[in-house]
Formats: sequence, structure tokens, C-alpha cells
Amino acid sequence: MEVVRRGDRTGHRAAFLRRVEPPHHGDPLRRREFGHHRARSRPRERPLLDPPAPRRARHPPARLDLRYTTMRTALLSYSHHGRGMAGTSRDLGHEIVAVMDAEQGPRQQLADEFNCPAYSTAGECLDASRPDAVLVAGKHTEMPDHVRACAERGLPFLLDKPFADCADRLRPAAELCTERGVFSALTLPNRGTELVDIVQGMIDDGSFGDLVLYNSRLNNGPPSRYDPTPSAWHNDATISGGGCWATESAHGIDTYLQFVGDRPVTAVGGVISNSMYAREVEDVAVGVLRTDDGITGIVESGYSYPSGARAGDHSFRFIGTKATVLQRYDQQGNRVTEVHTTEGVTFHEESPHTRGMKEIMRRALVAIEEGRSSFSPDVEHAVRILEIQDAVYALARANPMTNGPHPLGAPGAV
Repeated sequence: MEVVRRGDRTGHRAAFLRRVEPPHHGDPLRRREFGHHRARSRPRERPLLDPPAPRRARHPPARLDLRYTTMRTALLSYSHHGRGMAGTSRDLGHEIVAVMDAEQGPRQQLADEFNCPAYSTAGECLDASRPDAVLVAGKHTEMPDHVRACAERGLPFLLDKPFADCADRLRPAAELCTERGVFSALTLPNRGTELVDIVQGMIDDGSFGDLVLYNSRLNNGPPSRYDPTPSAWHNDATISGGGCWATESAHGIDTYLQFVGDRPVTAVGGVISNSMYAREVEDVAVGVLRTDDGITGIVESGYSYPSGARAGDHSFRFIGTKATVLQRYDQQGNRVTEVHTTEGVTFHEESPHTRGMKEIMRRALVAIEEGRSSFSPDVEHAVRILEIQDAVYALARANPMTNGPHPLGAPGAV
């Protein structure tokens, strides 16, 4: 690992370390986002032979480099991932200059953790701190107001999922961002994984064929995990919009949309069930999506994973006309991607170096620092995700056989 150190610029950090990929493992997703030429080779396939045990392809470690100055960032709201986003921003070398939360307890916790001024409203926080970038989180019904506060001040922002409780609440703020040309980026960690790089590389070189079926599962722990935290409002549908489908489905929907592109998508099926915990929010949900040309998406989300050593049960499946790509966990909990073709099966163990949420935040903050005007995915894409999320909810709520069996709370009015 190559590290170049500079003088202290932040008062508490010696340097800002920026991840730079080796030349033969560039950042194809970022190049695609900003319209640059795509020149990429996916990991070399190694067909398995019987009887030897499978070999796993390992990516080379990332190098670190120092390229640009620390930015001043402000955080709007503790939850859902706000505190974590601020911590990641700090880990990436940026300064947290202000925090905001409407509630005293979470606000004080943020102020103590990040050693900065704290405010009770988004407008007051942004006007006082005048940050270079804003980290937007919050209760689902409040997040669109935070987005509007950024748009009105022309401040670039990173937006936590699920962006809002419904598309109708977010759409006016998103339209204002578009009208004023305000930079926005969604912190969707699937975009920062090697899995999507592998699938995209295979699509580009023709070895995957055409996408036929996409399937994802994101099943986390029970809804009770929120109860003792500042995020307890997740279990109040009037604030959150619902349960696991409202909170987690954006991840799976986004990856489906990433690979179907601009094709129109129709929700053709949906189930929201609270049969496991009998609470007013669903603990299991499934949405079935379809494009006009027949690409099916099955997105599953849940609060039904038993609390324990692991965070949850997460998997992906991409079926193409020439190959199938799966991702699951090995016995050590590492993510392993399997590529199945007529020639055999190859395995790719995902590198632990700066992937997922940290990677997508890094890309977005780099884009802001470099003065770029756009990013993918952005707040307009968030509206599209929510429209699909809402359509699945509407299907499931319309039929007593596809919701319940216990009473479910109603979402808040817009």
C-alpha cells in the first residue's frame, strides 16, 4: 500500500486518504455514471475442474493516495443512517462542521460524538454552518423537507435511503433540485460493490447475454431492534410508511433498475406480511416487477432474520441467456460471487477494501469536490424507486390475501 502523507489540515487528522484503484482494476461504475469511456476487464474466469477444490479469485488491494482538501460537511438528522454517514464522511477525511436533529436526545448525542454545533432545524443548521456538502437522513416523512432546504440554498447533498415514505412526498423537492441544478447523490451501497462490476462487465463483453431474471433478498433482524434507539419511529407506519418494504426494498429495486435502465417497469405482484411478529408493520415483503420486454425482478425484504452473530440474510441472483451470477456468504461471512456458464463455475471473493456504503459515499464526495454537476443515482432516481415501492404496496394492500394477517398500520397522509 502506497501512502503519501501531508501536513495536518483538520486539526485532528494527519491526512485525507483517498482510495485509488490499480490501473487494471479501475472504477468502471464511476466512469459509467459520468459518461466517460468504459474500458474494463472483469476478473479472469477460472473454470473449476473435478476433483480439486474451487479456487477463489482475489482482487488486488487498493492503494491510497492524497489528492484533494478536506470538505466541510453537515449532517441533517440522526437516523436512519445519519450518524453512520457522518462517521463515514469523517473516516474519509472530511470535517463534520454541524449536526441537526429535531429531538434533543439524538441531537446532543451527535454534538458530543462529532464535537460540533448542533441545531434543531435544517435551515438553521445550513445557514449557520454553510457546508460544502450535506448528508441528508431523517424520519421518512421529514427527509423531503431536508432535501428542499438543500435545494433552496443550492447545497450539494448525499441522500440516505429510503428518501421518503412515498414518492408523492419527495417529488416536489426533487423537481426543485432539477430546476435549480442542485447536485444530489443517493447512498445506495449496492452501487459500490464488485458484484455489480462483474455483472456489468459480463454484459459489456457479451458473456452474460440478455438479463432475464433478477432476484435479491435483504432480510435483517426483527423490528424490535429499533425500539430502544432513536430510530424507534420505524415501527410507526405514519412516519416510516411501513415496515421492511418501506425501509429496505430500495436496495433491491435500485439494482434491478440499474440493469434494466430506462425501460418502463410495472409492479405485477406484492405481498406484505406481519405473520412473524404481529406488529403494525410488515416483517416479510416480496415485490414482483416486470419490464415490457420480459425482464422479471423479484425483490424480497424482511425483518425476519434471527438476531445473532450476523446482520442478516442477503443474496443476489442474476440470470442471463448465457450465464447466471449468484452472490451469497461463505462460512466466514465473506461475500462470494459465483459465475455459472456452460464452461463451468468461477468464484470471486469480494475485496474488503472500501466497498459498499463507504465506496459510494467516497464517489459522491469526490464528485462534489471536483465540481461535477451530476451523479448517478440522484434524487430523481429516488422518486422512481419510490414509485415502484408504492405500486407494490398498493397491490398488496388491495387484497386481504396479500397483506396481514394481523392489522397493519396505515401510512401517513401526504
